[in-house]
Amino acid sequence: MNAEKLYSFTADSKNVRVSGRSIFENNIRYLSYTNSFIEFEFTGTAAYAELISDLTPPEEIYRAWAGVCINGETIPSRVFKIDDKKAVYELYKSDKPGKVTLRLMKLSEAAFSKMGIAEISINGELLPPPVPSSERRIEFVGDSITCGYGIDGIWNKDVFSTETENPIKGYAYKTALKCGAEFQYVSWSGMGVYSSWVEDTAEKPLDNWLVTDIYPYTDSPLEKSFDKDSFAKWDFSSYIPQIIVFNMGTNDQSWTKHIKERCDAFCEKYYAFLEMLRKFNPDAYIICTYGIMGVDLLEEEIACTERFKKEHDDRIKFVPLPVQLESDGIGADWHPSEKSHEKMSDILSKEVNAVFESMGL
Repeated sequence: MNAEKLYSFTADSKNVRVSGRSIFENNIRYLSYTNSFIEFEFTGTAAYAELISDLTPPEEIYRAWAGVCINGETIPSRVFKIDDKKAVYELYKSDKPGKVTLRLMKLSEAAFSKMGIAEISINGELLPPPVPSSERRIEFVGDSITCGYGIDGIWNKDVFSTETENPIKGYAYKTALKCGAEFQYVSWSGMGVYSSWVEDTAEKPLDNWLVTDIYPYTDSPLEKSFDKDSFAKWDFSSYIPQIIVFNMGTNDQSWTKHIKERCDAFCEKYYAFLEMLRKFNPDAYIICTYGIMGVDLLEEEIACTERFKKEHDDRIKFVPLPVQLESDGIGADWHPSEKSHEKMSDILSKEVNAVFESMGL
């Protein structure tokens, strides 16, 4: 690398296309949320990125992972772990110069080690940032299922690690591809609407960190780790999804346990979040979905959706998902396998495509 004549630049939006909620601070582009990415074009032979990470938690199983897609690839041709607090990683190299479109994605979820892009270097000439290829836009809001938790693991053999978390094989990414749509995620493992995931012995809901605490902000968990007292609000005009796929309730059911007063409380919180989605996305069609890891709160979610139709508007629909089958394989910690995610995407892409078509998109 040192022998090459390199041109260096930051991941500023003037130089790269940025997809997903992202903080740019002190000339560092932080990609936190699942499948967020930067994309740039150049003519040349090589590209490198200086990446930083906090490596927290310190265990190896929580390291950040990144993927590189070249010239429109949908499956990354290179996937790598970010093992150092600051290091340079080769993204692309060829013996022959050519025009290259390069996408650098954050694959591991926001809950674990950070990924910051300090500098990009190319052997060649930087071109203007690429533009989105589709007018269709989806936002996925969810928990570990949406993050792709455990897809590359095996139930009763593997426990969680960012290495077995693979959102490229997840239902959200598959749905976006089948619908030819742009995408962004707001997802976090273990998170709930009323209660995040709790042990059976829990005596109260875990409500100190819920989806309502992250959705209005660009990246409040990241800024919280910087010890900031206030968080940057997300600019909802910067990415306007025509469709929002909302998949939560799986963690809440660890607390509700069919107890009426708990289920009633869940309903109120779930409904309030639907109202939050509508407040920030007045024109979006909301597709609520749930069921792949259990259906304890199915009736409650359907009821909330119907109530929303009566009290607000009919640009909302509930799509039930079949409970995963052991014959389809089970991932780490009883999470869905790729085959189950494929089934989910078949169901959801049919619904999403129908809505897009009704919009003339």
